Order: sequence, then structure tokens, then C-alpha cells
Amino acid sequence: MKFAHLQALKQKAYQAFLENQVFENFSKDPAAFDSLSLAFIGDAYYSLCMRKKLITLGIPHVQVTHLLAAEFVSAKCQSFVYRHMQTMLTEMEKKVCLRARNAHSQVPKSASVQEYKESTALEALLGYVIIAQQEKRKEELMKQIMLYVQQYCEMIHGRSRHE
Repeated sequence: MKFAHLQALKQKAYQAFLENQVFENFSKDPAAFDSLSLAFIGDAYYSLCMRKKLITLGIPHVQVTHLLAAEFVSAKCQSFVYRHMQTMLTEMEKKVCLRARNAHSQVPKSASVQEYKESTALEALLGYVIIAQQEKRKEELMKQIMLYVQQYCEMIHGRSRHE
């Protein structure tokens, strides 16, 4: 996107926000939302849940909490979780994930292209159930996500290595 176009769109977005008006051609169907917008929401929710979980463990130093949170919200960890969750997804959720995996975006140096695409798919999945207001499904997914993050932690760090 050219800078001038970005600036014009940003001004239009400010105006929409101030007037509480949606953009034209906006679909209210969560399945039709832009995949990266769904991932934007899902990323925030995933990160919040992970931080909340870590804080409730009573880790005495926020620096350690931050290090664990950063690892568990990384594309590498989210990719692991995404691959293990495939069998529990509905057909609509699989479609949302496929669109997100195929969305064009910048891949950070800290992850492979595949890991980044899979982590984006997981985040979009969460964004979708949030926007669709599927509270029960959101809780089911997060419960399963936490279990797979624990498996990831066990695989990478193991219990016996630090006891």
C-alpha cells in the first residue's frame, strides 16, 4: 500500500471511529471478515489468556512471567498448538483457518513461513469465535490450547531437566 493511500485510509478510519460508522461494503458475517483482522483480535485474546494464566501461577518476578509469555505466544508455539488442534475444528473453522494461512503478510525472522502461517490461522480462529460471539466454543478452544501449550513446554523444557 502506498503511503498516501495509507494516510487517506487512516483518516477515513479516524472519522469512522469518531462517528461510530462502519466502512462501506463491510460484512457483519464473522466468516467474511478479513483473515488478518480476525488474527489481530485472536492474537490479543490469546496473549491476554496466556498472561492471565501465568500471573495466577504466582511467579515471583514479572521478568520471568514476561519471558514465558513471549515463548508461549510465539509463532513456534502457536504453530505446534495449531497442528495438534486440527481434528477438533468444525468445517467453518477449518475454512477460516485456511483463509488465514493463505493471507499475505510479513513473516518475522524468528519463525519459519509455515510456523507463521499456522500461528496466524490459530489467531484467526480465536478472532472468529470471538467476533461470532461463540463464548462456549471460545472457552473450549482456549482450554485445549492451554493443554497443548503445556505439552509444548514439556517437549521443549521437560520436568526432569530442571528439578
